[in-house]
Amino acid sequence: MQPGVITGQLQAKVRELGLYYPPDPASAEESSLGGNIATNAGGPRCLKYGVTRNYIMGLEIVLADGSIVRTGGRTHKNKLGFNLTDLFIGSEGMLGIVTEATLRLIPHPPARALTLASFAQATDAARAVQTILDAGFLPCALEVADSFTLAAARNYTQNVPPGNALLMVEIDGQAASVRSEQQQLLKLLKKNAALTLQSSHLPQGIEKLWAVRKAFSYSLRATGLTKLNEDVVVPRGKLLQLFQLSASLEKKYGVSVAAFGHAGDGNIHVNLMVPPAEADAPRTRQALDALFQKVIALGGTITGEHGVGLAKKPWWNQATTPALRDLHQRIKHSLDPFSLLNPGKFLDP
Repeated sequence: MQPGVITGQLQAKVRELGLYYPPDPASAEESSLGGNIATNAGGPRCLKYGVTRNYIMGLEIVLADGSIVRTGGRTHKNKLGFNLTDLFIGSEGMLGIVTEATLRLIPHPPARALTLASFAQATDAARAVQTILDAGFLPCALEVADSFTLAAARNYTQNVPPGNALLMVEIDGQAASVRSEQQQLLKLLKKNAALTLQSSHLPQGIEKLWAVRKAFSYSLRATGLTKLNEDVVVPRGKLLQLFQLSASLEKKYGVSVAAFGHAGDGNIHVNLMVPPAEADAPRTRQALDALFQKVIALGGTITGEHGVGLAKKPWWNQATTPALRDLHQRIKHSLDPFSLLNPGKFLDP
């Protein structure tokens, strides 16, 4: 597969064959496979199915000196030397240029069901996430959104439930088991302070409900505010503390915060929403610094999918150890001694 293929088009084509490519970034209709590989993109389904890395079996890569190498292959097991395929996945284009990818496809699950549950507070939704997982469910998607996100979505699209927080739970598998689990989930959510419940197991109904989630980023842009999108990750058990942190940032620094994302694996997009003129203002930088410092203190990381690049470069040193930074530099220098590939990103020449 060539890297210029659009992710959503790839998913549609393999679906016609009864197959499934699970990585599903919100930008699937726009982003390319090569971009997904460069950032190790994930999306809502990564709780159950994993991220891009889990579906790349091999790569063709052009190195900085012009040589072409192939890593991995078509076999499901391959221990022929170092795992170089994973080295290039998520490397943000700094180690080589991907020109071809061999993908792992799986059978498409025959049945799905999606439930939207609204709550009075984001902390209630965060508690419900842990309750669902503690009960033994493994949803293919478990998404959460806060009040600012939902308010923006109501001004942009339809069918956004009432309440100050939203939880989306999708399950898939065999039809009988999906129907049974869906009923159990509805009962569980009712017991855990859900204000409203919407549910569907039909393809059209599911897509209608998913349209709410897919509108989040676009609706936030439509507010006219600058969206500083920070895709932080905390251990799943610290999800409640992350939403409490978002609320404290609003109070302390006077910036609006829209938090939504992949509750199932602790990867939440904490978006600072500021007037364009204040995108680089002192209080904005202070709020970002406070966010990253607390996320690191919680045992998390400053980026789950988007990468470090330039935007998070100021926090690279805080998030890593000297030994780890030195190892990155040695790998970079070995493969790209003249810093030709994506120069100036988080690794200085």
